[in-house]
Amino acid sequence: MEAKSKCWEKVEKVEEEEDDEVMVGEHEILKGRISSHPLYGLLVEAHLGCLKVGDIGELYINHSREQKQPENNASFGMANRSELDQFMEAYCMALAKLKEAMEEPQQKSMAFIKNMHSQLAELTSMHPVPAEHDTTSGE
Repeated sequence: MEAKSKCWEKVEKVEEEEDDEVMVGEHEILKGRISSHPLYGLLVEAHLGCLKVGDIGELYINHSREQKQPENNASFGMANRSELDQFMEAYCMALAKLKEAMEEPQQKSMAFIKNMHSQLAELTSMHPVPAEHDTTSGE
């Protein structure tokens, strides 16, 4: 009985490893299809645009420039190509909307800061700050 269960454990382990290999292979095929899609460049630009708005993407932008753009590979199947097209278009539009949503509060904040700066500059030019007396002499 024990030998039979060990045998089944080995069979299950081999099947799991084969399933993992298939998933990795499918994942690589999907990555290849996405990176060879005509909208991939636009998608990357939209993503980088969102990162630039938050000024958090400088490291990512430099990293992206260093990476080699994958070559178009037509060997990937055309099955579900329309689904990929729809996904890529929807994702590009979502990123564009996200960028707009991120830019609006930033623009309002910058306008507020500039307004406050000009008001403070105006106030300080009307009432110059008096020079402080030297209190270190002790007299």
